[in-house]
Amino acid sequence: MSRLWPDQLSLAITPDRIVLVRGRSGFRSRLITKAIVPVTATEVGWKPVLAALAKVLKADPQWQKAATSVVLSNSFVRYQLVPWSDEIHSPEEREAYIRQSFSQVYGDLSATWIYVVSEVARGAAWVVCAIDRDLLSALEDVVTQAGSTLVSVVPHVMPAFNSVRRVIKQKDCWFVQIEKDKMLLALITGGHWQSISSRQIAGERWQHELPLLLDREWRLNGMSQVPREVIISAPEAHQAALDGEGKWVFHWLRPVLRYGLVGRIDAPYAIAVGA
Repeated sequence: MSRLWPDQLSLAITPDRIVLVRGRSGFRSRLITKAIVPVTATEVGWKPVLAALAKVLKADPQWQKAATSVVLSNSFVRYQLVPWSDEIHSPEEREAYIRQSFSQVYGDLSATWIYVVSEVARGAAWVVCAIDRDLLSALEDVVTQAGSTLVSVVPHVMPAFNSVRRVIKQKDCWFVQIEKDKMLLALITGGHWQSISSRQIAGERWQHELPLLLDREWRLNGMSQVPREVIISAPEAHQAALDGEGKWVFHWLRPVLRYGLVGRIDAPYAIAVGA
């Protein structure tokens, strides 16, 4: 007899680790098991991580036969704001327009990518994320071979930003997301994305570099008035006082974790089940 609510497997894949959380939903959702598997990459890119994931799922039944949701590290996703065009009248035209925009930046590499577009108000720039088609195909194969169903694949920025969307509303602010070696920095004004970029970081140095990056970004955007509020999604970071607190107002985003996971102890699992 099948369960009314199948087990949920929440996965996150990053260049150096796999985060796994298995839970059971229903009237009383609960944690079944969790693990973090380090990955030693032998080459740049997602292939070593997917190879490690395949071994983990195949070797241990506790990760098999579940409805599986995957969060992709920002290291495996490219982001771009594509200007609105009144000349676009169909989904096919929009996709061609977006592909051309990415091609101008990334060249032939972008030909094999799949694009996910966030719906925006008319006239606002489209927020587009691009993911390697082969990565998605390999991920589906690995999950299927474990007897599971792949129900969703999302870029890391999505759950974190969605958790503060209602708070931001029409605010002018910055949104910063921190992973181990990657920072994503976005500028939002009037509730619309104005810029988005990512860069490599080294350890906790970003806490000292962030004010300088904010200064540079708003100058590059040619803004006379700069938003002072900065929302930071960095569950695993030590929340020390940041440089520039006299000029910027920093808000540390607290992830909403599922299955009873809480606080600093479970912060490493936030990428899979929170923000």
